[in-house]
Amino acid sequence: MKGVDGLQWVLFFMLVNSLMHPSPEEHIQKIDMMLEEEEMAIIFLPLSDGEATLFKHASGKTVLLNTGAPHTERELKRWFEQFHVTEIDELILTSDDREYTGNVDWVMKTYEPKVIKEWKDSKKYEPFPNFKISPLYVAHGDVTMSLQYGRLRLLYMAHADDDVEQKLMKLPLSDVNILKIAHFGLVDYPRTSFLKHVDPQVAIIFKKHGSWPNERLLERLYAAWIDCYETSRFGVIVVKCNLKEYDVMTF
Repeated sequence: MKGVDGLQWVLFFMLVNSLMHPSPEEHIQKIDMMLEEEEMAIIFLPLSDGEATLFKHASGKTVLLNTGAPHTERELKRWFEQFHVTEIDELILTSDDREYTGNVDWVMKTYEPKVIKEWKDSKKYEPFPNFKISPLYVAHGDVTMSLQYGRLRLLYMAHADDDVEQKLMKLPLSDVNILKIAHFGLVDYPRTSFLKHVDPQVAIIFKKHGSWPNERLLERLYAAWIDCYETSRFGVIVVKCNLKEYDVMTF
């Protein structure tokens, strides 16, 4: 993983500060990720409630993973404007719960994307070249999946219990770079043995309104030397990658 120089940090902070505290007459300043050739940006959106993640490819294709909770439509729309989202080609849903599907109707009406929400353990999906999505565990209407782009691998956890960890620990997951924590980090999972098996460099925790991550979980992540990014603390989290390497930017 490569670092981000100070100028980039300042630039992104200024842009997002203008987004979060705009004057009534101020237009939204847009962020151009300047994606080239085989680059992709993964944008974890800091909604006040729920999960939503954008995948923007250099080809112009955009995939949205979940839509946040029902009352976050205005936030979602503003972030889409910030990141030049004029089209959403595909919408992927990992759960039927309101924190993930709250803005589906608005997204469907506005962008008319193809919707992917039915999963089987054996089904694999490729939204665009080199981007492979593999469901690893499907239960209770939720899907835990692996998303891989070149050497970058994101393990997107939608379950937090012993059953899923025992099953996943039988799979070769030592190449996971980023771990998205399930259920907003509210429960005491993943366990230490699972973290050792996966060995991620980065953990992502989304915000659930009125709740905070489990303290024992946070201590466990820090003890494992995992860089833990909570959207409620860091704001938007962007992973810019090509087929060989990735950068993590927060602002």
